Amino acid sequence: MTTNPRKWYNKSISTGGTVYQKGGTNFEVRRHSITRVIEVNPGKSVIVPLLHYHNGEPLGVTVNSSSKVTAQGTKVYANTAVQEGSTVKNLKLEIQVQPKTLSSSAILDFYTARIMTSFHDIAGGQIYGLEQSAQNDGKAQFSDEAGSPTTQEVSGTNGQDNLTLESNLNKTSYDLGDVVKHWWKGIRKNVIYGGQPVLYNRWEKVPSKVTRSNPGMFYGLCFMNDSTNTTSDDTDVLQIEIKEQFTEIPLVQ
Repeated sequence: MTTNPRKWYNKSISTGGTVYQKGGTNFEVRRHSITRVIEVNPGKSVIVPLLHYHNGEPLGVTVNSSSKVTAQGTKVYANTAVQEGSTVKNLKLEIQVQPKTLSSSAILDFYTARIMTSFHDIAGGQIYGLEQSAQNDGKAQFSDEAGSPTTQEVSGTNGQDNLTLESNLNKTSYDLGDVVKHWWKGIRKNVIYGGQPVLYNRWEKVPSKVTRSNPGMFYGLCFMNDSTNTTSDDTDVLQIEIKEQFTEIPLVQ
């Protein structure tokens, strides 16, 4: 007779949120909910983290609300940091892209791509816009790739996301390179015209390479603003609003 592995887990709601029990150990499922507004100037690019490695539990905030909305004391994590060993499920993205200054005559071209790394990928030093942190092993940091580049860790010591840096990569430079195409994958062109925003709303399957957090793990979206700065009223600046949700299941020791 075979044993159903589902019987190993008992699910209940406690004052701290959803708790799973395996054997004699309880562990809380972490709900991540992040809202960001990011701007990309003409001819620039950004890498926006969706998931990234963190060596400890990220900072969570206890939410006290009506029991019909959320259990008393539910903990919410407003960051993309995932503790080492945790697995990620149920990634939800709501994205709206529009000109910073709305105009019915504005036409903006921009490109999107995906980037994902694991273990030694970042340490190899081949990824445009990402480097391995000099302070924390396994954590990624942004780099603007300029002559004297500004760098910024993806998150601070408590796991809270830092500001995303702009990079000088544009579509013309992207087309010349083979290495950057290896890491910035699935590139797609999008056009904004008539003041109408571009919308994306979907539950996504988490790629197997970034399902479990490990040193060097990073998963993000790349945006390249391919428009030309022709005005001074920010109609050529991309404004990206991203609402993201995912579930983190900590590793049971």
